[in-house]
Amino acid sequence: MSTLYLAPLEGITTYVYRNAFKKYYGGIDKYFTPFLTASHLKGREKREVHPDNNQGIEVVPQILTNDSSLFVTISKQLAELGYREVNLNLGCPSGTVVSKGRGAGFLDRVTELDKFLDDIYDQLPDMKISIKTRIGVEFESEWDDILEIYKKYPIKELIIHPRLRNDFYDGQVRLDAYGHAMKSVIPLCYNGDIVDIESYQRISSYIEEKAKEFSYPVKDIFMIGRGVIANPELPGMLKKIDGEMTFGSEDSTGKIDRKKLRAFLGDIVDSYLVEMSNEKQVVMKMKELWTYLAKGLELDVQDIKAIHKTNRLADYKSVEQMILLR
Repeated sequence: MSTLYLAPLEGITTYVYRNAFKKYYGGIDKYFTPFLTASHLKGREKREVHPDNNQGIEVVPQILTNDSSLFVTISKQLAELGYREVNLNLGCPSGTVVSKGRGAGFLDRVTELDKFLDDIYDQLPDMKISIKTRIGVEFESEWDDILEIYKKYPIKELIIHPRLRNDFYDGQVRLDAYGHAMKSVIPLCYNGDIVDIESYQRISSYIEEKAKEFSYPVKDIFMIGRGVIANPELPGMLKKIDGEMTFGSEDSTGKIDRKKLRAFLGDIVDSYLVEMSNEKQVVMKMKELWTYLAKGLELDVQDIKAIHKTNRLADYKSVEQMILLR
């Protein structure tokens, strides 16, 4: 059976979203938090990872930094909260992140990256450290050097989005780069462009073929982000076709149950009202989510505009109801 992870999306896959998702959809085996950057966990970041806000779900905090001492500091605070695994973000392609040499911007500084990894694995012997990575910045040829560095360390799991930083999310994923990593003994997880059953089957078939070719002890582990946010039924659908029944989708058509989606979104709104006590901020949060849902629901331009024009919560709820009760 496949193991499914929910990828972190900044501002969207918060603890509010994660809890509502588990309640209404399920099918996700492990959740990763949006990245943490502060040297002292407090306020929003503290609430994001606090065990009281993540009960009954397996959560891995993700850290974004190129400073090994900061990574160690944050990890130790997370250990005090009971976490035994953290994830290093080496995949974010955002210009503001990359310009500071963080995320995917760290990948073309291989000497610094090697020293960074040596430091964190040495100073955190009791913490499991997984890595979410892209395959380079500008050229696929960078991947060989990056992989050689990864092979030196006891990586809990290498989550590979097989695109370059400069690809952002455009074009086809570079599956052969993922296949190349299967020649190593590093535990792998695939991430990238799984948006429906067809894409899942195509990618999983490729991985199975390469596993046979390289005698790799394949485990069907997939991290999905945008595909799940656009269609929260997707994990349940994938578990179903793999023969593992969940309380997710009742069929494999890919159609979103609008009644259930409305209850799901209502739960998120209610929780954010408690979290923020500011309805305008809540509406902004929901607009971010609808950027993805609009694709899953195949909304027309007028519906999308109607959502994004709202500023008051009452107006937002009215538009949401109009769309979902059709």
